Amino acid sequence: MRVLFGLDTSPHSSEYPVITIGAFDGIHLGHQRLLNRVNSIARERDGRGILLTFEPHPQQVIAPGTAPHLLTTRDEKLALLEAAGLDTLVILPFNREFSQMEAEDFVREVLVGALGVRFLVLGHDHAFGRGRRGRPELLREMAPDLGFDLEVVEAVTNDGQPITSTVIRRLLAEGYVERAGHLLGRPYSMTGLVVKGDQRGKKLGYPTANLAIPAREKCIPGNGVYAVRSTVRDLTCRGACSIGTRPTFNADEQTVEVHLFDFNSDIYGESIEVMFHANLRDEQTFEGPEALVKQIKKDVIEAERILAQEGN
Repeated sequence: MRVLFGLDTSPHSSEYPVITIGAFDGIHLGHQRLLNRVNSIARERDGRGILLTFEPHPQQVIAPGTAPHLLTTRDEKLALLEAAGLDTLVILPFNREFSQMEAEDFVREVLVGALGVRFLVLGHDHAFGRGRRGRPELLREMAPDLGFDLEVVEAVTNDGQPITSTVIRRLLAEGYVERAGHLLGRPYSMTGLVVKGDQRGKKLGYPTANLAIPAREKCIPGNGVYAVRSTVRDLTCRGACSIGTRPTFNADEQTVEVHLFDFNSDIYGESIEVMFHANLRDEQTFEGPEALVKQIKKDVIEAERILAQEGN
């Protein structure tokens, strides 16, 4: 997959660009339907499938106070897009000036002028440009005069509701990692650096890897305990992950701690990926360490049971 930054390095129109547009945070099942359609049309017409996306996330510029935590970092997004078979990713810097661009100008100057779009694939509810006027209705009017084809792809739904990144973020915040994974088409995952903690887990008989997660960027599931799998040194390990403030010990800083089953190596300073499979319970306050250890033992048994049912 080619990754191009800015319009100066954009693909040439002779490649028959088949383009879709959007933030594509999460690369969920709805995004995957769009990408599959782009790839299919590109193959049919000997063209090149292109995703035009933006950095930072547009909401971080338009309304920074309400900007969402991301489901996928740039590196995660690149890996998922390449796995989806995308030919080319074009990343445009998004700033306030760009946000004020009229939809018609965006179509003429960016999609047609810079990218040479020949076929545009849009989600049914996608909108761009100033005032979000760049909707499918406007594109249908402009496409014939500007010489490109347009296809609007219907939403992928779950229980009758469109799958969106916003819905997935809400599910994660409420701890529903299984439902979020269903909408993503894979378990939700986070990657973090293992840092030194207070060694409390080790003292309790359940050593944990404490992860430094870029919380300002990454969407972290709600406080609770989860059955997880982790990728460590190219190995996949089963485990249990606790997210929370450790109220039993009167702590107030949110931590992400992973207890890996059958793994006992020193991995400080290394990066590991955690994939969330099931919510075991909400965060609780216990009377003391003994009660906590008793519950942790139950959590580990339940996590092992769930992960064994799923295989591996």
